[in-house]
Amino acid sequence: VNGTLTITKATLTATADNKSRGYGDTNPTFTVTYAGFKNSETSSVIDTSPTASSTATATSNVGTYNIVAAGGTDNNYSFTYVNGTLTINKAALTAPADNKIRLYGDANPAFTLTYTGFKNSETSSVIDTAPLATTTATITNNVGAYNIIAAGGVDNNYSFTYVNGTLTITKATLTATADNKSRGYGD
Repeated sequence: VNGTLTITKATLTATADNKSRGYGDTNPTFTVTYAGFKNSETSSVIDTSPTASSTATATSNVGTYNIVAAGGTDNNYSFTYVNGTLTINKAALTAPADNKIRLYGDANPAFTLTYTGFKNSETSSVIDTAPLATTTATITNNVGAYNIIAAGGVDNNYSFTYVNGTLTITKATLTATADNKSRGYGD
């Protein structure tokens, strides 16, 4: 009387690979790494390969998000899935201090910054703590060029690179008026 040899599916571990990207960028291509193939087989034998995905989008804040592998089918393998991690890092924001000019003896103008590097059509209104631009030049400083230094910005999704600006103090105009005088004829 014949017996029956039942061959059951081998278990294949499908691990979503860890990935990283900057805030505001699109997700990288998610990949899956396998462990448990038999007979020196590779992923080319899988009938329907698992896919990896994440709920994170370009507008997701800095942090970590699951990369979930799912959907694999095969006649000879069953799947065990292991999540990966998508790490979203801060995007780089350049914050140069704008150059300014003023006359000797005048008060410093309001200092401003111009940003480059915003993502998702954002503007400076999203910055948690905006950087400030300052200078050591005062009303009594002589004509010349002085650094305008930007610093102090803090944000959850952006890191800051600062670029100094220049405050140029120019000569003030001094009006020299000859005083009126009078004298007698022949004096």
